[in-house]
Amino acid sequence: MDISSGLVIGHVRGVAIRVHWSWSLIFALVTWSLAESLYPDPEFNLGWSENQYWIAGAVSALLFFASVLIHELSHTFMAQRYGMQVPSITLFVFGGVSQMAGEMRSPRQEFWIAIVGPLSSWGLAIIFGLLWFVTRSEGIAVIFGYLGWINFALGFFNLLPGFPLDGGRVFRSIVWGRVHDLTRATRIASTVGQAIAWLMIIGGIVWVFFLGIGGLWYVLIGLFLKNASEQAYAQVLLERALGGVVAADVMRPPPAPVPENWSLSRLAEERVLSEAERAFLTESLGRVSGLITISDLTGVPRARWDETTIREAMVPASEVHTIEPNTSVLEAMRLMQEHDVNQLPVLDDGRLVGMLTRGDVLQRLELNALVGDLDEPQPPAERRI
Repeated sequence: MDISSGLVIGHVRGVAIRVHWSWSLIFALVTWSLAESLYPDPEFNLGWSENQYWIAGAVSALLFFASVLIHELSHTFMAQRYGMQVPSITLFVFGGVSQMAGEMRSPRQEFWIAIVGPLSSWGLAIIFGLLWFVTRSEGIAVIFGYLGWINFALGFFNLLPGFPLDGGRVFRSIVWGRVHDLTRATRIASTVGQAIAWLMIIGGIVWVFFLGIGGLWYVLIGLFLKNASEQAYAQVLLERALGGVVAADVMRPPPAPVPENWSLSRLAEERVLSEAERAFLTESLGRVSGLITISDLTGVPRARWDETTIREAMVPASEVHTIEPNTSVLEAMRLMQEHDVNQLPVLDDGRLVGMLTRGDVLQRLELNALVGDLDEPQPPAERRI
């Protein structure tokens, strides 16, 4: 699941608040379960109409996701206090995630950024608990009671030592402080996280067979946690491999621009097949006018290639995302992912000096894997007799 995309609904301290499409699923499910199952329970004796139950369910679901947002904002504000950039927060099917640029710089920093999330959830649980106590003789108290319980559960769940949950990050910070190696600490925390994920998956399956379909939630959460743990470890390895690498170290020379009045069939025959390039800058009257890629080319039916010009299929220059030679490769990869592109032109003071593609970055990773970090001291080679 790509949790870096979604509809931007606002900004807080320069952080984009995104809502992933999967959020609508859990919103509908929470609203339905509260309106049809929990709130009408005879134990509460509310006596509301069906519409009132549904309104209460929808309001509770919105306040629940507001609680999740506050949980994530607490991480964000603490990260900003440590000088980190947080481009966005995304609300999705299993809660929320803060997209932080870069890794933690110290165990202490990670500990406080991680622990503040569960603490904020428990703070909300106390607030809603007090509201329940004050209104306990009124029907609205059931909403405050639910929100108090769900925030307490959210804080407790996030403290499980399963990386990349908050508890897993707290655990990693402790291990990191002991072994003084972030990669090793991440590997240990990721292993523990995957073990917890497998326990949830197996437990959920057993639940389904013996107690009911509710166990599917634990299976889904376990699968998500397993995938997130693996991706988090891979991200640390990626940042370790590409740390300090900038676009100028990896980019390739830019292919010669193509006239935008060429037909797509001419582009395919004279440039794509002959040069094996996947992206070309276009020009008009000696000036760069846009970018055309293999995706843009194949997006037009082949039968129309002879009659379609590059100008009709290209991306205009005003919409092309660019980087500078000193832009970090990690930042470039983030831009490619955020804007769903496979290449970025590299400009130096407005002059085109190169092209950076996903393939170039993957090739650099492959070379790193084969050669390793030459700056690190290597153990002496074993001498064979």
